[in-house]
Amino acid sequence: MTVPASVEPSRTKTSRETATGPYAYRMGLLGAVAGSPSSYRLMLKWHRLISPIERLLRRASRGRLGVLELAGLPSLNLTVPGRKSGMPRTVTVQYVADDPSLLVVGSNWGLAKHPEWARNLAATDHARIDRNGHRETVTVELLTGAERQRAWRTILDFWPNYALAQKRAGSRRFQIFALRPTAGA
Repeated sequence: MTVPASVEPSRTKTSRETATGPYAYRMGLLGAVAGSPSSYRLMLKWHRLISPIERLLRRASRGRLGVLELAGLPSLNLTVPGRKSGMPRTVTVQYVADDPSLLVVGSNWGLAKHPEWARNLAATDHARIDRNGHRETVTVELLTGAERQRAWRTILDFWPNYALAQKRAGSRRFQIFALRPTAGA
């Protein structure tokens, strides 16, 4: 199966080039390993082991440390009401800064289904984020069309391995959300 050019990064980047911009300096050894396409393929296959480790780290550190932080990647805690229950649901997700927005991708490890948090996010227009000790309410926009394509390029420039996860997902197109500060925040 060929992946359309809009999914693949313009070229394969080395792990040292994976995270560019304001976060490049933070990527330590774990980030370099995760940034390697071959290592990331293994992570996609073994994601069921990574998720419990993430929960354990979050619990032990009272929410301050997880796998993404260990890899030196930017993350935030996203709280959104459940689309059926209305109960607040919190999940840790990687984000890509796209001033003034934060972009989040419903990759779900490249599985065939959208992650539940993305389905919940698609059903609302506001959410709460906790990032670097700062809590704020944001507006939520599910990106489509040209805006989605531009955001996807920005995301791939930051983390090219999303292209591997997208390829693994087959026909499911990742949902991309822009989280923007609310007016007056």
